[in-house]
Amino acid sequence: MSKLAIEIAQDVYRIPTMGSGINSFLFREDDGSLTLVDCGVKSAPKKIVAAITSLNHDMSDVKRVIFTHSHDDHAGGAAKVIEFIGSPQVIAHEEERAYLESGKNPPQDYSHFAGKFFRFMPSGGFTPISVTKTVRDGEMLPIAGGLQVVHTPGHTPGHVSLLHLSSGTLITGDSVFNFGFKLAWSLSAFCTSFEESKKTALRFLDLDYNTAAFTHGPHIKDKGKMALKKFLATK
Repeated sequence: MSKLAIEIAQDVYRIPTMGSGINSFLFREDDGSLTLVDCGVKSAPKKIVAAITSLNHDMSDVKRVIFTHSHDDHAGGAAKVIEFIGSPQVIAHEEERAYLESGKNPPQDYSHFAGKFFRFMPSGGFTPISVTKTVRDGEMLPIAGGLQVVHTPGHTPGHVSLLHLSSGTLITGDSVFNFGFKLAWSLSAFCTSFEESKKTALRFLDLDYNTAAFTHGPHIKDKGKMALKKFLATK
């Protein structure tokens, strides 16, 4: 198994850009075209290029880039990745577009202790990018047999999770993290609304999937829904 691009399901790959701590994802079509999900931190593009090359593809094969949300650990490498690709379609939820195009992280939740602690620290940012297509909750994208947009706001206003129907794979985005053998919420300080983020993650209980993939942490194959159901039931 390639350590650069880890196969989750047929033609679905996880790309670790900072170990398994930060992941991008890749979908491959029958015609060889690719869709990339998230671009990691500023240093991630080299690893994304290496992963795509390891699958015998060029960056020009990437036709679309989708963002789960606009934090700098997901969009920090975006401008460089898009430059390497050329002119891909850039996709994000309609409520996330302004943040991606300004290069600014969304507002943070200061109502919890962690938020108060981080309140006066720099909020970060990234090189702005242009969004060419916005999506809404429930929209079915014609990608790799069908990729459903699941709006799960709270981490950011336009945060989305992605459900790949044909492989039964759910990409949770930052709604839920996987720290190896323990699922966890994102740190409240990095959410726009921590309580809303926890509430909208309950949508995962009603979706049909077997494998759970996380932008932070290793994926859980086959028993992913069982693990998420157990985690969400205790919250």
